[in-house]
Amino acid sequence: MKIKRLVLLEGLVCLRKSGVLLYLYGFFMLIAGIECIVLTPPFQVADEFNHFMRAIQISEGHIVGIRRDPLTAGGILPSSLINMGQSFNYLKFSPDKKVDLVGLSDAYMMPWSQQTEFVGYASTVFYPPSSYAGVVLGVWCGHALGMRPLATLYICRAINGLICFGLVMIALVLAGPVAPFLAIMLALPMSISLMASTSQDGILLALSALVCAILSRCFNKKDERITKNLILLSGILLACIAAAKMPYASLLFLPLCLMVRRGVSVLWPVISCCVGWLLFVGWAMLGIRPSITKLAPIGASPRDQIVFVLHHPLRMVTTVVEFVLSSFRQLLQEAIGVLGWLDTFFSPTFYYIAETCLTVCFLTMFYSVVRKPQKKNIIYAACVLFLLFASGTGIILALYVNWTPVAATHIDGVQGRYFLPLMLFLPIIVPLLAHQNSDKKNITRRRQDIVLITQMIACGFMVFSTFSLYTNLSMRFWP
Repeated sequence: MKIKRLVLLEGLVCLRKSGVLLYLYGFFMLIAGIECIVLTPPFQVADEFNHFMRAIQISEGHIVGIRRDPLTAGGILPSSLINMGQSFNYLKFSPDKKVDLVGLSDAYMMPWSQQTEFVGYASTVFYPPSSYAGVVLGVWCGHALGMRPLATLYICRAINGLICFGLVMIALVLAGPVAPFLAIMLALPMSISLMASTSQDGILLALSALVCAILSRCFNKKDERITKNLILLSGILLACIAAAKMPYASLLFLPLCLMVRRGVSVLWPVISCCVGWLLFVGWAMLGIRPSITKLAPIGASPRDQIVFVLHHPLRMVTTVVEFVLSSFRQLLQEAIGVLGWLDTFFSPTFYYIAETCLTVCFLTMFYSVVRKPQKKNIIYAACVLFLLFASGTGIILALYVNWTPVAATHIDGVQGRYFLPLMLFLPIIVPLLAHQNSDKKNITRRRQDIVLITQMIACGFMVFSTFSLYTNLSMRFWP
């Protein structure tokens, strides 16, 4: 039995070295991505219709949106597109309703009309073109092939999914020991659903994983040409992420954590940070400012809310803390996967297994950390956590100011998917704390076994997630 166990472990170690996690994730993404593309009805990913319209606007060369008045912004689009999108509104927030196959067929037959009209989509009109590269390419392909709007939507989903897939595969190649955690994060139903849609959130997840992998890769590298290019690339990608979600702006300082490296110049992390801020501020001035609106729900007023906060700062702090404590579990479930318009839940067992797998893989990443890391490394790791905390708090405060009634004791509009990119940056603290233990000769057999176990956990979760996606989407939407 002992010999058989040793042979089995040797075989599994060989699979680990050959990149089995990478291949299995590629196979998983292919299957799960197709499930989400096909089984998710049109525009049943949150705000997908608004994202689709923004991508069409960009595909026609209109990078900056049109603001007609302080409350309305959007673009000039074919009239038939509006009718097609509205024909699926009956599914929103109605978990008891299934897809009307006749209505789906009618929507498919709607052509691109020559008549155009102004359409308002203030929630997405200011997003940058970098968030819609795959969707815009899909729109161009759909036009080139003479496809109708609904068929073009599915082409856009597929191409956006392929681009996200490519970025994630590169991230997993670069990630090293943090790859299992990233693989599980990117195998969550919410992650796959967003990447296989026309939402910009999918590309943000892929870019976040790639930046995390790049920074983790550069910790123990000298300032060679490829390392300098990767550091600079991380700043550019972070600018794309921050331009899409302004509360993520604090993440632009993340390249500075590379200054903790020994014997290398601090110049390139500083250059990367400066380039990221320059691109972010440039888009804020040229793209966001001309198209941003003052649209807010009834009872909400950003100006009045800010005045209230200035007069009652402790009230705001209390409201935020109570919101986090009361909504943490709900937000975590939404981040893992509450699909559709937050009306398609998975079983409690699925959430429990997902939370367990994420926790185990995250904690085991610290197994290679030295027992007494240098004080400087601890300080830098704390700074990274502070930047992530600042972005998360920024999301909550932005929605408190812009989307919540004045003086309310609750916060409206916060969704778990907003925090997924921040969770993908958590592994950066691992190489920071493990910086002094980079010698592979010191890695014991037990540590190799633990790394192998985490990869097996990630692979098992992918299989479980694939079956759960198919079951839940088919039961929720299809008769």
